Amino acid sequence: MRQKVNINNNSISNTVTGDYKKAICEFIWNGFDANAVKVEINYTANELGTISSLSVTDNGDGIDRSLLDETFGCYQDSIKRRTFQWSSQVKGKRGKGRFSFNCFANKAEWLSVYKEKNSGKLIQHKVSILSGSNDHYNDESDKSGKIVKGIETGTIVSFFDVSICKENLENESFIEYLRKEFAVFLLLNNSFNKQILINGKILNCSPVIDMTDQKDFSVKDKYSDEVFSFHVTFIRWKEKMKENYYAYFLDQNKYEKYEDTTKLNNKDNEFHHSLYVESSYFDHFLYQEKGTNNKDLQGNRCQKDNVFVTLQKELKKYLEEQRKEFVNNVGSERLLEKYTRNGIIRRPKDDYDELVIRDLENIVKNIYSIQPRIFINLENDQAKTLIGFLELLLQTDRRNDVLNIMEGVVALSDEERQRLAKVLEATEWINISDAIELLENRCKVISALKAAIYRKDLNVNEVDDLQKIVAKSFWIFGEEYNIVTEAEPDFQQALDRYIEKLHKEIPGKSKSLINKEKIQHPDKNKEMDLFAFRTTCHNDIIENIVVELKGPKIKLGEIECSQIKTYASVIASAPEFNASNMRWKFYLVGTDYDSTKYIQREKNQIKCGVSQI
Repeated sequence: MRQKVNINNNSISNTVTGDYKKAICEFIWNGFDANAVKVEINYTANELGTISSLSVTDNGDGIDRSLLDETFGCYQDSIKRRTFQWSSQVKGKRGKGRFSFNCFANKAEWLSVYKEKNSGKLIQHKVSILSGSNDHYNDESDKSGKIVKGIETGTIVSFFDVSICKENLENESFIEYLRKEFAVFLLLNNSFNKQILINGKILNCSPVIDMTDQKDFSVKDKYSDEVFSFHVTFIRWKEKMKENYYAYFLDQNKYEKYEDTTKLNNKDNEFHHSLYVESSYFDHFLYQEKGTNNKDLQGNRCQKDNVFVTLQKELKKYLEEQRKEFVNNVGSERLLEKYTRNGIIRRPKDDYDELVIRDLENIVKNIYSIQPRIFINLENDQAKTLIGFLELLLQTDRRNDVLNIMEGVVALSDEERQRLAKVLEATEWINISDAIELLENRCKVISALKAAIYRKDLNVNEVDDLQKIVAKSFWIFGEEYNIVTEAEPDFQQALDRYIEKLHKEIPGKSKSLINKEKIQHPDKNKEMDLFAFRTTCHNDIIENIVVELKGPKIKLGEIECSQIKTYASVIASAPEFNASNMRWKFYLVGTDYDSTKYIQREKNQIKCGVSQI
């Protein structure tokens, strides 16, 4: 039977959403409004991606046929209000959600099963609406509907002549929209195992949530001594969800009764958050423009109530703790990671330089923790200038001038100035201590190396002992070297590793520009003890060194010298080792020369390309 809606077709068409994503969400919300635990989006498509079937199914209470005139027959304000929605705060507004299919289909059909209140019988009936006739709905069942058995209550909404395609339902923007829309609702109803499924796959909302926390508060009414319990759910989002950050106050049915900003909206950082407070206290809570500390005549409390005021203070402290935890740990670490990745904080060149960079990172991290606004919205060039200036200052006796620089970027409170001054002092002493420790450790290494080389009674093994000491302390030969090999691989393996490390170490170095031919030299299977490289200023020159180590019992002579001559010969034969900007040094390390004095003579007349022995 065709029934009239109390508004004309044009009025409905002009007020419903034109966004298919929001429209589909309306039908999902209708399912949850009907107390559904599970709502499913199901669709099929042909090879061209055209949708051949699309439906939204829920296992809720169904649509009571006796109330069709009040639901499908009216277009007016409903009582449904919820805070869970991302796109807006009020759901079911003006009863227009069922008409939202207009933006993506020509017809919607509701097949619903509900339990009749008086008889307890399961009644099935069907209702449909055509997009060109929104001012009418078709009740397609007989007068009393159909009595069914053995099936659950719920509703299937099917859509016909669908204009969207398969890609619209599978692209990331649609999935992301659903996540943002339902993340809070699903989280707060986690104990009920509420789910959204898309063609049988459960919607996972965790990609939009950074972390969550829950806490319970108790507040006593100072006038009645009545104690109220509040369950708080804190959500930190991975990105900003709305223009402002809010605390939402829900009654025990999880309906919003009041909302208020968290007072952290002007903190310029990436602390994207929401707060949800649930309590039976809000069952009788009503916002009033001119509230008092007392209940109104209906027994409703308001935002001026002493319990609510105390609760707000506790929530503020709780949020400040969460923000502090984020800024000190997550936010500062993300900033350092970003600055390192973008080359704003440079990589250390050696062990000592590592101390310099560590000091810089500690200062940047602490400054961010004290006042994040200093670094917010800085362009890469601006950040690089600021960080470079900080690095220079930290290595001079004008360390405390950092305070003045920071205040040139953003005004610091007295507390923030004091905190930063303490940080600068503390990190200075830490840096000095670390430098002393570094020097002490290097002295210990030198002593250990001398003992390993000159004390024959220690029975030092060339590979197991001496080689490992030198490999871990390559600063002996110069700072900034990168170890390529230390496990005696053959030259082909060494070359492969060399190319890989050059590619990682030198920006813009492409592996595709390097000859892939295998080494053909007859001694290509020879094995080097240690092989390392470093780059000079602006990566212009690549300095390479090869070290051949001999234990204390071996005296250096012709045989030992021939080893590094062979290495030099193999390297000279491989174009990959001989770019115009590559330089080579070969070291033969031992405790003494043999009696032939071969090495001494060779040092005066080297013609094999060995630059140092």
